[in-house]
Amino acid sequence: MQPGQFSGSYPLFRFFDIRVYLHWSWFIMAAVLVELRTKQMGMIWQQALLEVLALFGIVLLHEFGHALACKSVGGEAKTIVLWPLGGVAFVKPPQRPWPVLWSLVAGPLVNVVLVPVTYVLMASTDHELARAMFLINFVLLIFNMLPFYPLDGGQILQTILWMMMNRWRAMQAASAIGVAGAIALAVLGFNFGQYFLIFMAFFVGSQAMEGFRVARELAEAERRLGGPIPPVDAS
Repeated sequence: MQPGQFSGSYPLFRFFDIRVYLHWSWFIMAAVLVELRTKQMGMIWQQALLEVLALFGIVLLHEFGHALACKSVGGEAKTIVLWPLGGVAFVKPPQRPWPVLWSLVAGPLVNVVLVPVTYVLMASTDHELARAMFLINFVLLIFNMLPFYPLDGGQILQTILWMMMNRWRAMQAASAIGVAGAIALAVLGFNFGQYFLIFMAFFVGSQAMEGFRVARELAEAERRLGGPIPPVDAS
């Protein structure tokens, strides 16, 4: 994804020289989620709204994990955008496997740290919002670590493969698994009537196909150079 894909985003604040934006479509998703929670769960709208805000708060912490890790290895991270499917941190780590891997792993590590934090909060307060925060964080962690490109798990898999083969073959392999994962998510979505899974399947599948395009470009660049593309540090 490129920053230009998020035109219609509005600035919220800046932290550690990272600007956080909110895309206008976030309000549509928030309204839909609140409506679903109030109708399906019999929840008052204030409680449903708090859960939606908790969801995006956890997503924002996750994205800051990516961004700050990238900056810690000398990369560039200036923008985070919140949108209906969560958030995107636009990061440019040094183009070597280990800095890229650290920038990717740091996001899910935030969720790992939040597991005991939200569990203690849930156990000590026995409040509905605390239980929701624990479940939201846990589900986000598990889902994000599925090895389907472009989810974090898929990108982590791609980077590990990059350590064992050239970069474009690693991208091809990760993208192929991403397409298979998108098909699996679509089947589950249709079988259980979960439209969000169908939407996610479309997103994962389209981004995995984009991965194939990038892999093809990398392969062509290597053929022109007559060897692997040299590592380039972010500037």
